[in-house]
Amino acid sequence: MNDSSLLDLAESARRARPLRSWQGSQKEALRLRLAALHRAWSDEWLPAREDLPAEPEIHVDEPGRTAGLAASEDMACWAFAAAERRVPASLPGLESAAVAAPDASAAALRAIAARMFASDAGGAAGSAQGTARIATAVARAAWADWLRRIEVLLAGFGLEPQQTEGSREGKALSNPWSGALSVNWSWCGGVWRLGLPHGAVAAVLASESAAAKPPLRSGDHLLPKEPLDQALADRRVALRVMLKGAELNLGQLQELRVDDVVPLEHLLDAPAHVVGADGGRVCDGWLGQSDGRMAIELALSAPSMAGAGLRMNTQQSKERKQ
Repeated sequence: MNDSSLLDLAESARRARPLRSWQGSQKEALRLRLAALHRAWSDEWLPAREDLPAEPEIHVDEPGRTAGLAASEDMACWAFAAAERRVPASLPGLESAAVAAPDASAAALRAIAARMFASDAGGAAGSAQGTARIATAVARAAWADWLRRIEVLLAGFGLEPQQTEGSREGKALSNPWSGALSVNWSWCGGVWRLGLPHGAVAAVLASESAAAKPPLRSGDHLLPKEPLDQALADRRVALRVMLKGAELNLGQLQELRVDDVVPLEHLLDAPAHVVGADGGRVCDGWLGQSDGRMAIELALSAPSMAGAGLRMNTQQSKERKQ
């Protein structure tokens, strides 16, 4: 073995590249995103045709040495192979506008124009001349919107025109293990191709995952959780402690003196009633003292205790029957 053919450690590290590939489910997710993009653009710009399928047949593959596009690490590329068709003769402005466009987009612009205005081919020449300027502007707007939608899908990766592999000379082809993908499908009577580097594919799949996340419900909050007593610490609720009062006649009222003791109708073994600011009953309570102040020990209200006793008696009855 010739030692000169071996790479040293430094050269080997310099040439080292990660091996990347995509699973079938990830390719399918990319295909679905592109199909949705194609469908949304077509619905907005192109007239419906019964002889065309509702969904394009999109092929997603690793770039090969005979077909596809070679994408750089930080730039996606596109190419369009148009079928042989002419712009309708009734719209001569579209033909001249397409010729004036850059070479890479001229075929695509002509294909859009033919797809949009093929039904107008039999119009009068005078009428066509009057609408040519508007038709040209519409076709250009549709073309610009198509590129814009793809750029948005790529989430920041650049997009540039590039010729197909067979017409490019002296340029290295994408490594099948680079993680790049080549996509092609029927578009405006021709074949649209995309060369996507690994980073662009990852960005599309990441945006797809983010879009698939369920939206926050109305009860969900982004603030960190905290104990309920702390969260409600600044909310004040007034409580009143109610006792049964006393009734005096006018004669007794006239005879009252300081230090007289007036008995209440509230029995000593009966709890006080704790009510809210609206007068609604909250619970019962027993009077007492704490730290030199009057205090109340909260307790279940009488109906609640009766219900609890009924449930207890019912449970004991069931146990006896068993």
